[in-house]
Amino acid sequence: MFPAALRRGDLAQLRTLHRICRVYAVLGLSVPVFGLATAASLGVLTDAWLLASIVLTAIAGVVLGFAILPAQRDALTASTAPRDPGASTPAGDPGASTPAGDPGASTPAGDPGASTLAREPAASTLAREPATAPASAPGTPGETAGKRLGMVSGIFNLLWAAVVVLMIVRPGSTTGA
Repeated sequence: MFPAALRRGDLAQLRTLHRICRVYAVLGLSVPVFGLATAASLGVLTDAWLLASIVLTAIAGVVLGFAILPAQRDALTASTAPRDPGASTPAGDPGASTPAGDPGASTPAGDPGASTLAREPAASTLAREPATAPASAPGTPGETAGKRLGMVSGIFNLLWAAVVVLMIVRPGSTTGA
């Protein structure tokens, strides 16, 4: 859900989803604790299915803590960072970002003879751009980060799905299924 919200540029949803993931990570720490307690009470601590589940859970925790949450935080920080409209202007070319046909847009702001109306189209054009347009534009680092986050989130989900299957099927278990 986070990568899709990142592509849409929905800042409120990004914040909410990141908060949910952080809380999930903290609450998820209780799963191995209760799992080990249950396994000990069943006497299956050395069964292969349980050991595989423990390993997969540990890998999923590492993926969540060291890949997903930091990537979400970085994407959220990049989405909320103030944009510098002059950052894309090539060095030494102050008129490079001036819209075509707008001679007043490059007029210095301190010039008393400068027409305010001549500068308005450039300002209103910048104001209409969504705050996350660069993050979702094709070929940008934001798009790449969103795709990578989606991939890593998918790997995390597959790890958890494997753990769930192992916990339900319990291959080789003698405790009954």
